[in-house]
Amino acid sequence: MSAPGRPFDLQAMGQELKANPKTQAALVAFALILIYALYTLFGSDAPRARKANETHHTLGLDPRQLQGLRRLPDLAALDRAGELPPGAKLQRDLFMFEAPPPPPDKVKVKPPPPPPPPTPEELEQQRQAQAKAAEYAGRPQELRYLGYFQGSPSGMVGAFMKGEEPVTLVQGTLLRERWKLITVKDTRAEFQNTKYPDLRMVLEVREAPGGPAVNQF
Repeated sequence: MSAPGRPFDLQAMGQELKANPKTQAALVAFALILIYALYTLFGSDAPRARKANETHHTLGLDPRQLQGLRRLPDLAALDRAGELPPGAKLQRDLFMFEAPPPPPDKVKVKPPPPPPPPTPEELEQQRQAQAKAAEYAGRPQELRYLGYFQGSPSGMVGAFMKGEEPVTLVQGTLLRERWKLITVKDTRAEFQNTKYPDLRMVLEVREAPGGPAVNQF
């Protein structure tokens, strides 16, 4: 090596390289470092820059955000996130795959709306029907008709049995205040309600005592 202040002597430098192994090793190491630096600056940055620009245009991210994403290896395959793993890596859940499908949800049946309140006309009809039913329940149904005969001077007289007691009723007689004997014939006697004329009770001649009465409305 030349002393400080003297011009660089290339010949002396060459002789020193030939004679000094340490200088040779230092020169080789310097050359390798220089080659690696040039490769890093010019050889590998161009593809990375192109890839970064393409990713930047695709995702709309700036270089700093892209640099942060590169540090996350799991996010490097985002474009394959919807792909299934290889078949060897799939694990089948026997309980989930073999179980029957869940039953469908029960359809809730909506209860029908309540019926509308009755109109005044319907209320009146119900009242009339209840009143007629109560009136008809009080008819003299304990009588059993036997026949009739002509009385003098009373006119037509019907003969009845009330249990074991004979009863005679002149045509036109009123029983229980509202049941009037209106007809006596050979085989039947007819009573009519004075409050509701459409309510009638017909008793027919029966041989067996206590026979059912035939009622007409």
